Amino acid sequence: MVNFIKRLRNKIYPYYAIDKKNKLYLTRFKRFSFYGTKCIDEKQYEAVITRLQHTIEKGLAYLDYRAGFGKNNISALLASMENYLADGYSRETFFFQTALSTLLMYISKNKEYGIENIELENHIKKLGETKSKNGGVIKFLPLSPEEIKTLGYKDFVKSRHSMRHFSKESVDVERVERAVQLAQYTPSACNRQGWKTIIISNKRVVKEVCANQNGNEGFGHEFDKMLLITADLRCFNRDRELYQAFIDGGMYAENILNALHYEHIASVPLSASFNEVQEMNMRKLLNLHEAEVLILLIGIGNYPEICQTARSERKQAEYIIV
Repeated sequence: MVNFIKRLRNKIYPYYAIDKKNKLYLTRFKRFSFYGTKCIDEKQYEAVITRLQHTIEKGLAYLDYRAGFGKNNISALLASMENYLADGYSRETFFFQTALSTLLMYISKNKEYGIENIELENHIKKLGETKSKNGGVIKFLPLSPEEIKTLGYKDFVKSRHSMRHFSKESVDVERVERAVQLAQYTPSACNRQGWKTIIISNKRVVKEVCANQNGNEGFGHEFDKMLLITADLRCFNRDRELYQAFIDGGMYAENILNALHYEHIASVPLSASFNEVQEMNMRKLLNLHEAEVLILLIGIGNYPEICQTARSERKQAEYIIV
């Protein structure tokens, strides 16, 4: 009888433990995650303002610039910044100053295209002045494959930029395969390497994937190929590794991006945070196993003649010594 109870307990416990862990996380997530532009503390404001500011940066970086774009995001950004100040927070923070810098560049860029919005200018002036140049766009000359291979780690990491424009020249699959092989050296829990890369080269499939992804408007049509990173739940322990697939998969995805850079392939990471219908479409389209969870999409191509991208300035590293 005692042995029977032990076996029953060992069988039931993993389900109980994982369910409890999931509920605790969900409770914490609901409590601290932001919704739309509603914020309860400075950290949420930082995330919301940075997110909205970056959508404006990306639009400024498009080579086929659409003057006056992003009115809804501009309105949401201004409202968030006003609420932030009204709640008593400082306008001198890095992210607030960066947002102001981006808004001023937006005004300046639109004037180049003959669009002047006095009401918006006055609205922005009320938020205060800034000397920051951290927001907006950078232009750069891509390093050659030979130059990339001579860089030390620090310079290599700092030289990578996300691209949203690509040349019409096709990327050799062999180069992509070399990048995938290199990324296989990513560390993982107990060296299980529970990830996979799906290289999407069929143009029809690329188009359908873009139609189900929310963040490629205005540039997705330029992708030569796409990559989907997945992680396999069959590689993880039921009672305590609820999120390990996303941790290992995320580490692998970062190394894929760096390996693509090493192979002189332009790339941009794209969220795989699909709604239920989008995920169902993706699973059917790419014939995914039910055990696979979607980690990240990456759009790739060769570098265009003119290279410019969102500045995406990094804030100071946040760390503590205990």
